[in-house]
Amino acid sequence: MLHVMAQDLVAGAVERILEAIASGTFSIGESLPAEVALAQWLDVSRPTMRGAVRTLAERGVLEVRHGLGTFVAEPSQWRDLGTLIWWLSRTISSVELGTYLSQVRRMLEVGAAGLAAQHRSEGDIAAMKGYLAEFSAKAEDGDLESAGIADICFHNQIFQASGNPFLRVIMQPLESALVQSRQETTKFAQVRARATTHHEAILAAIGEGDPEKAKAAMRAHMTQTAEDIEAYLGA
Repeated sequence: MLHVMAQDLVAGAVERILEAIASGTFSIGESLPAEVALAQWLDVSRPTMRGAVRTLAERGVLEVRHGLGTFVAEPSQWRDLGTLIWWLSRTISSVELGTYLSQVRRMLEVGAAGLAAQHRSEGDIAAMKGYLAEFSAKAEDGDLESAGIADICFHNQIFQASGNPFLRVIMQPLESALVQSRQETTKFAQVRARATTHHEAILAAIGEGDPEKAKAAMRAHMTQTAEDIEAYLGA
């Protein structure tokens, strides 16, 4: 129990430091306050403060320069994907973030669709159909949050069907940002209709076991997604 409480305190201190970086309280390239002052500012013990600094140093967010202090590193040097996504979600527009996400998705999901067409099982196809049905039903009911989650589950099932164990793990840190982006675009009926058409084409191609057709269908969907982000979120 004490260990869990200590971890929670460190996590809270990490979050406060990150929030301070995002707000400009601690500027990129500048040093944090000295240990005693930082612990007081965080309202935690020095061991907890050190644990938070160590955690952020491991993520590349902070750089400890012995004899000089602890400095906020440039975001380009950050090594933890989840932290970088958190930072970007607070410092750039939803259009920019959505564009970055769609670029990553295109790189990974087109290939995943081709692999899924080769390796999918009947269970995979059934699951994909179920998620698409849920997407439509939830959207019709006005439950756009659940519709967005069903959309992500459909794409996750494609990763699962690909047979490559790395793909799902690579995408997992992006999931919270993807959920947020989906919710922002799913509220538009035109976007939902276009996505449904593309989803059905992707599912059909994977079901037919045609890798090239599946990749082409996913590529078209990623183009649609990028266009919708620009058209609807940009406006």
